Amino acid sequence: MLKVGLTGGIASGKSHVLRRLAGAGFQILDLDAVARDVMAPGGTAYGAIVGGFGERILAADGSIDRKALGEHVFADAAARRRLEALVHPHIREAEALYLSSGAPDSVAVIDAALLVESGQHLRFARLVVVFCEPGEQLRRLMARDGISEAAARARLDAQMPPLDKKRFGHFVLDNSRTPAETDVQVDAVIGALRSLAADHAPRPRVPVARAATAVAVGPRRGPCGLHPWGVLEEIAASGALDLARMAALLDPPHDAPWYLAAAATTTGETPETLAVPVALWSAGQRPGDAPFAIAAAASLARLTHRDPAALSGAVLAALAALHILTTGQASSLRIGLPEWIAAAAAWAGAAPPPSTVATVLAAAAHPGNGEAASREAAAAGGVPDLAHALAGGTAKAPLEPQQLARVARVLGEGGA
Repeated sequence: MLKVGLTGGIASGKSHVLRRLAGAGFQILDLDAVARDVMAPGGTAYGAIVGGFGERILAADGSIDRKALGEHVFADAAARRRLEALVHPHIREAEALYLSSGAPDSVAVIDAALLVESGQHLRFARLVVVFCEPGEQLRRLMARDGISEAAARARLDAQMPPLDKKRFGHFVLDNSRTPAETDVQVDAVIGALRSLAADHAPRPRVPVARAATAVAVGPRRGPCGLHPWGVLEEIAASGALDLARMAALLDPPHDAPWYLAAAATTTGETPETLAVPVALWSAGQRPGDAPFAIAAAASLARLTHRDPAALSGAVLAALAALHILTTGQASSLRIGLPEWIAAAAAWAGAAPPPSTVATVLAAAAHPGNGEAASREAAAAGGVPDLAHALAGGTAKAPLEPQQLARVARVLGEGGA
């Protein structure tokens, strides 16, 4: 089954898109409705939430006052994470139960307004973002809810800006104009998703020893406290590349939403240093699926960097790492490089840095000789340890059992 995420801002027209997807025969699940159900009196999460936050969050009828609870956790990052820990497992359980009856080549669309904001969007093979031009979105919201412009702007300002959210989508549906124009776009996406779901071609699997060696000889440190082995440990523990959980590892700590964590200017390690672990996780979830790896690499890089060129470099490095993990052939890195550069630039909106390109070329020039690749990358201003990993270099010391076990857990996760 192909799991697809659907998201969009308030008054963006997501409901119209959802109806058309349902009409195409796709399975539909509204996670926001599931969340309301598990939090309702008698719901599976109700008792734990009341026990954790007290009766002050209850309305007169005994139900959870979602507005009061939201105001409380919005101002307290620790409380927000505690609430998510109480609610999300029950939502995942309901989701898994709903999807368990689906056919292998079917498409399931999981609808939630805050997939990106919650850092959960990488659980899906593809993300569809419904976009509406901000001015038109404002007009529709005012007309739909009968509210003033000031009130509508306040609601929109409380959400992730639509121009930012659309950057996370594999498919972006522009619903700014007529329903008929939107339907043409939706039908194209329906066709693409059906084809993807029906593709059962054999996918390359990554040997655990090769993957663990690539991490061991690759960069030891990453940006802002996100170090490669630590990232893998978190993925192995949670079973997902959850951006909100990754944000909790940042140094210095950051309490705002994960997508606002990156400083305007970031010094220190570049996001390419996390290419091997993000490629490893992508290979475990969706073997051979470059668009999936691209979204994962760019999203993880957004935790620490805003510059489009830095995000592009992270994507290029991850695609090169994915190639090495699945093929073990550094000599063919040069062949794939032009396509990867184009894909990275298309996603991030900027060309990758010359230093990243030089790193990949250094690895391609010295297949199997990580030290030589490292030296060439250093001379070209690249990332020496990453070049070592991409070249297929060997580890100087035997890999520890816990390292192999950690990598095996990440590679053994089920597909998205």
